[in-house]
Amino acid sequence: MRLKDVVVGSVMAGAGIVYLRLAAALPERDGVDAGTVPTILAFMMIALGLIELVGALRRPAATEAEVRAAASGLVTVGLTLLLIAGFIAALRPLGFPIATAIYLFLQFLVLTPKSATRSVPLYAGLAIASSVLIFATFRYAFDLLLPAGPLVAWLN
Repeated sequence: MRLKDVVVGSVMAGAGIVYLRLAAALPERDGVDAGTVPTILAFMMIALGLIELVGALRRPAATEAEVRAAASGLVTVGLTLLLIAGFIAALRPLGFPIATAIYLFLQFLVLTPKSATRSVPLYAGLAIASSVLIFATFRYAFDLLLPAGPLVAWLN
C-alpha cells in the first residue's frame, strides 16, 4: 500500500509541476490575470503531492487487513467510475433531472458501508430532490439550460 501512495504523491507533484509550467505560459498582465488561479492551483497540487509522498514514506508497511480494506475501496472506485460513465451515456437521452436522480441513487447505494442499513426511500427522495434543485437552480437562477430529455414538453 505504501508503494501506491508513493506513486500517487509523485504523480500529483509531477502533474502540479507540469500544470505550473503551463500556467507560466499564459499571457501576463499587471495584477491578477489569467494565470493567477492556475498558478495557485499548481502550487497547491505540488504541496499536496509532496505531503502525500512524505506521509507515505514515513508510514509503516500495510497489514493484511489494510490490504483487504484497500481492495474493497478499489471496488468502490471502480463502481463509481462505471456509474459516472453510465451517467454520461444517459444524460442526452434521459436528460439531466432523470439521469442525475438515477446516478445519485445508485451512488448512495455504492457508498453506503456494508455494515450500515440502506434506506432506499431516503436515498430515492434525496436523489430526486437534489436533482430537481440543481436543475431548477441552473435553469431559472443562472439561466443555463441543461438537457431536459423527455421532460422538455413540461418545462416549456
